[in-house]
Amino acid sequence: MNFRTNQLLKKIHNKKVGLFIENANWFYPQRELGWKISFNKLNHFLKEHCQLVALKLYAGTPLDKDELKKFYKFCKIVKKAGFTIETKPLKKIITDRKTKRYEYKCNFDVEIAFDIARHINKIDTVIIGSGDSDFVEARNYVLENKKGFIILCFEKGVAWEMRKGHHIFLENIKKEVCY
Repeated sequence: MNFRTNQLLKKIHNKKVGLFIENANWFYPQRELGWKISFNKLNHFLKEHCQLVALKLYAGTPLDKDELKKFYKFCKIVKKAGFTIETKPLKKIITDRKTKRYEYKCNFDVEIAFDIARHINKIDTVIIGSGDSDFVEARNYVLENKKGFIILCFEKGVAWEMRKGHHIFLENIKKEVCY
């Protein structure tokens, strides 16, 4: 673990923390890097440094039956690790009309922002598991409410706007949270 990560973890020592993870922003980097986050280990690791009062994961439900089985198994593991899971079906989005190419997408930015607002009076620090620049306004809201804000993400998947604030790269705590 590097010095910067250690300093951030000291800042949240014994603070009430809400962790809100956008699964899509973690799913692909894990596959690319060839290692997975253990949500159980992540929970225990963070509990060593703070009081977790909200643990939420937001994940798109696959439309394919085979993928759905894997997804429900994943959800079971994440719930067993102490997380609440918000789901909604993935949407088929056409990316090229000529070739009829498409992607499956699911966006939880609004749900995460509202959950942060719902929890803001119960927590001292918000940790968002995403490097998405769409959360700049959520960060502003949290800071306006005199709360701490940290991004927990993969280094490759963080927008430059989010790098300006406090962030912990999952690669820096890999040893502590790797499955």
